[in-house]
Amino acid sequence: MTMVNRNLGEHEKPVITRDELEEIVSAHELSIKNAPGGVRAKLVLHNLAGVDISHRNLAEANFSGSVFYSANLRFVNLARANLYCTDLRNVDGRYGDFSYADMRGATLSGSNLSHARLDHADFRPGRLARAGLWGIEEIIDRNGSAVGVDFSYCSLCGTSFENANLRGANLKGAVIHGTKFRGARLADVTFEDAVLTDINMSELQVPAAALLNCVLPPSPEAVDKVPHLLAKLGGHQRWVDFNARVGTGAVLDGEDLRPLGSYIGKYKLTAISARRVIAAGVDFSGTELQGVDFEGADLRGASFESADLRGAIFRNARLGHAKFIGADLRTLELRSGDLQPCDFTGADLSPEQRAAAIVD
Repeated sequence: MTMVNRNLGEHEKPVITRDELEEIVSAHELSIKNAPGGVRAKLVLHNLAGVDISHRNLAEANFSGSVFYSANLRFVNLARANLYCTDLRNVDGRYGDFSYADMRGATLSGSNLSHARLDHADFRPGRLARAGLWGIEEIIDRNGSAVGVDFSYCSLCGTSFENANLRGANLKGAVIHGTKFRGARLADVTFEDAVLTDINMSELQVPAAALLNCVLPPSPEAVDKVPHLLAKLGGHQRWVDFNARVGTGAVLDGEDLRPLGSYIGKYKLTAISARRVIAAGVDFSGTELQGVDFEGADLRGASFESADLRGAIFRNARLGHAKFIGADLRTLELRSGDLQPCDFTGADLSPEQRAAAIVD
């Protein structure tokens, strides 16, 4: 196992200014073009938490041991980069290119890597070693056991892991939608509690124990129920349009709504009962959902952008990576004159998700 010698304490990594970082990144981009003034970026064991290097070309750069916590890496090119034992927790890496990168020992817990390319990347175990006067003095293990890369609770929608070495990786609780694993090495990988939608399960080839408590792709029975559910939604639409005088209010409790796809956004879902539904990754953007009851629902990775959610109930709902940009979370005034606020008791709504919405 490769180790990086380090003389700095874990909390003593040097911090560079925004101007210094811009100079380093610009020089690296020149080096890629073989232009005058080009110098390959080498920022080993640096504190780069929160930096914005989105849309930049840092292919083959060396960032081993550095901290990128909560950094903006959207559309970044880090192909073939040295990201050995980097801290990439909570980064926005959407559409980034990490193909062929050395990511041994990296931790990416909580990050959004939707549509990122990680083909052929190396995610084997790795540890940092602190050098002392008499050789290796201490081993720093970010993963807790150095058994593999940490993707726990990441968003991996549309991500590509083709031919990647994921031995021992932790994908616990990750939202995995339309992700490619063709040719990936998955020995000792765990997907416990992950959401798996639009996945070719034959690409995984993992034992059943690795899929403990997972939300698996919709069953054939769930797909066959689509016409029945659409009929319920149609009846609910009439019930809403005619103020409960026509049609019937729909009860979808416990159903898997993922097979409905884009159909669901074509209906008014005001006051619908959707307790304990599986709607991970479902697009509710712009939908009328006033007073909806999502108690206990799995809504990880769902989109509620610009949806009307006044008075919605989300008690104990799972909301990891759900989008609430422009969603209306204000109090709903009922016909009786009573006021019904949104209820997120026991739900894992983050401050960032709430801040993106419209609130009282």
